[in-house]
Amino acid sequence: MSQNWQQPQQPGGYPQQPGGYPQQPAPPQQAGGYGSAQQPGYGYPQGQPQQPQQPQPQYGGGFPPPAPPAGRPGNPLLAVGAALVATVVGAFLYAFLLSAMANTDKTPPEVTQFAYAGVVVGALIGLAVAKLGGRNTGLWVVGAVLALAAVFLGELYGYAMILHDVMSNYADKIGGGASSQVLSSNEIFFDHFSDLWKSWKEDSDALTYIFMALAPVAAVSTAYRISNR
Repeated sequence: MSQNWQQPQQPGGYPQQPGGYPQQPAPPQQAGGYGSAQQPGYGYPQGQPQQPQQPQPQYGGGFPPPAPPAGRPGNPLLAVGAALVATVVGAFLYAFLLSAMANTDKTPPEVTQFAYAGVVVGALIGLAVAKLGGRNTGLWVVGAVLALAAVFLGELYGYAMILHDVMSNYADKIGGGASSQVLSSNEIFFDHFSDLWKSWKEDSDALTYIFMALAPVAAVSTAYRISNR
């Protein structure tokens, strides 16, 4: 006599699911009532703490911030001081060259105008500004003003030296102790500046002002080239 074969029950008393597979037990819940956290389900690793994620830097628009502009660091005060020294030195060199190239034996004296001296003076001041001040456009403007002042003072002091030579030549011709009455270049420049200024204005022309304008241009150009290296 045949009996219906029945599948033995699994240990633990779990009821069978339709199809002959044992039913899985429901995961236990933690105490705490509604809203309490449940343990991970079947197939997930348990007991693994989650690692905190480090915040990632965010950039606007999805692009990294632009790099800061490259420039040569410098000391503005030191640059201005060096530019002032270069202005005084350049003015004396300009005046000496102007006096050396003048022909004081003629009456009136013949003064030779030249452009290279103003360019050299401006380049000297621009070099001092760029080397010590770095990439600073404000210092470039200061250098341009000082270069123009150096050439202007060089012109006036050079004319004072020329007038001194003219008076010395005249005193030597007439003799009689007239050489003692000859004014020095400093006396002409400081004590008789108004007369010197009138004499220079009468002898200067458009070419004189053009050559003077080359000095600030040379100062800015030199500072720009040195700062961009």
